[in-house]
Amino acid sequence: MSFPPVYGGTFSVSQSVTSLPAYTARDRPSTASAVRELTEHVFEISKKKKPWATLKLKSCARASTSLPTYLEGDRITGSVTLDLSNSEKILGVSVLIRGQIVTGPSPRDHYCFLDISTPLWLKGMPNPRDSNAGPSDSKFNGKLSGDYHWPFSISLPKEVTLPDPTRRHGEVRTYKLPQTFLERTTRATVFYELCVHVARSTFRVDNNLHTMFVYVPAIQPNPPSRNRQLAYRQNGPIPGPDLDSEGWYTLPTATILGTVFNARRVKIQCALSLAKPLSYTRGSVIPLSITYLSNDFQALNLVCTPTTTKVCLHRKIRYSEGPSAAEYCVRHDDTPPDFVLEICQAVWWPVDDGQGNGTSRFDGELHLPKGLKPSSNISHFSINYSVVMLPFQVTGFTAQAPPPLILKQEVEIATMFPKGPKPRVYSPPSYEHEAGDNMFIPPARGYI
Repeated sequence: MSFPPVYGGTFSVSQSVTSLPAYTARDRPSTASAVRELTEHVFEISKKKKPWATLKLKSCARASTSLPTYLEGDRITGSVTLDLSNSEKILGVSVLIRGQIVTGPSPRDHYCFLDISTPLWLKGMPNPRDSNAGPSDSKFNGKLSGDYHWPFSISLPKEVTLPDPTRRHGEVRTYKLPQTFLERTTRATVFYELCVHVARSTFRVDNNLHTMFVYVPAIQPNPPSRNRQLAYRQNGPIPGPDLDSEGWYTLPTATILGTVFNARRVKIQCALSLAKPLSYTRGSVIPLSITYLSNDFQALNLVCTPTTTKVCLHRKIRYSEGPSAAEYCVRHDDTPPDFVLEICQAVWWPVDDGQGNGTSRFDGELHLPKGLKPSSNISHFSINYSVVMLPFQVTGFTAQAPPPLILKQEVEIATMFPKGPKPRVYSPPSYEHEAGDNMFIPPARGYI
């Protein structure tokens, strides 16, 4: 069977509330978000149907109705406007930015890992309408009346330093800011919030204007091997582990023992290889290659086929009730400890490597969804991914004490493409199934 055609692809950027696909840093050319004008978002507090406090933000979100979205390195820019028809005693106007991990309904389940306060105007400062007035200006009595406008531009740190929940004695650890994580099926959430706080006198209620926003960290894999980069540039097949040993990581060989048709015992060796580096951009693919060896050629053809080889990407979320080490108790989406979420399943096609009987090799890919949450680890919350190979389920073959997983390798899910040519897809995202299985059927010549 010939090698499947290359399914080219520029992985476009599409925004959503909780996740974004891969993006390219602002200092790199040609991405949709880099050349597109920023979107303005408007939030208001009204009194008698007239807005008296207005917050405006500019972000890379696709629509003004979406939550503001910021990529790592972006500045949060906007303005606050007050329209006060009457003279009012106001003690200060500030912009607050917070990032929190929430694992339950009680206050102890809310953990703030990011807290930034930027004052726009405070009591004792000059009249905001008169930049030349001093703090002791007798004409200003501290009451605000009329229209006031404060622009602001705030940088978010790329990392935060927090207590390490797995250790005692006050040890700290530096974490990369995580992406916003909000899923209905998961109890734990990670969210960011921007608040305009209008502080009033002691006996009056303060006013707050809130909005959540989406944050996307910049996680970039190292470039692939030179041979694979050359294949991407030339639109050709990527070389396998036999031709590009530096470009692949091969897991330790697994041995599968079993019985065929309850008649004879068989032994099959399995070697699974993943393309290096073990970090992959969402919206692209994870290139795979698998080789089987057995002295029983008939059993090899029965058990080890593209349709029976099940290699999947699994996601596991770990979190605890709180960040302190004494409370660190791992939970998995309120489900049994062995629960994981299967994200996608690999597509395979046969490869004739010339080794003859006793050996079968298949190449394949795992298609990563564009909206996949990136790998994350901060305090007592983490998102981890693994490529796993599941036991065979073949009529006529009975495995001897099959393990839950034959092979497992942790991988990182990134948000940026590596430097160099973008990864190419060698199987269509909407591939045809053969009898409900996962074997890729190459299309007719000329189909792209």
